[in-house]
Amino acid sequence: MLKTLQTLFFPDQPATEKTLESRVEAAVAILLMEVARADFDVAEEELEVIRRTLIRDFAMEEAAAADLVRHAAAEVDDSTGFFPFVRLLNERLDAEQKRQVVETLWRVAYADAGKHHLEESIIRQIADLLYVPHSEFIRARLRAENGDQSG
Repeated sequence: MLKTLQTLFFPDQPATEKTLESRVEAAVAILLMEVARADFDVAEEELEVIRRTLIRDFAMEEAAAADLVRHAAAEVDDSTGFFPFVRLLNERLDAEQKRQVVETLWRVAYADAGKHHLEESIIRQIADLLYVPHSEFIRARLRAENGDQSG
């Protein structure tokens, strides 16, 4: 699937709507994995948040979500940065969807009993690149910190 992820982002042919949706799913998974790996310790709780997010937000089957998480981890290993993924999300998501992505990034950071300063730094960078206002960045952090699922 790593080759599949690479062809999603660097296709030989124009993208279809289904391909674009797959790119969004992969981009979100990769950004979530970036946060999980920021503190150099990927906890099972963080992976579970990522899997649940893919299942809930993209109506993925459990096996497909687990597979995407594995391949997103490999992509993060090989990636030179998260800018191509953020660019795609800026093109495809509205302001509310971007805020939801930032909140989910925070949920990953808090999944393993508290955020690490490196996780916060990456979330801040991604939120800025997604043009999420600072007030929404803080609200998303507080909701995730308090376990508020109402969003």
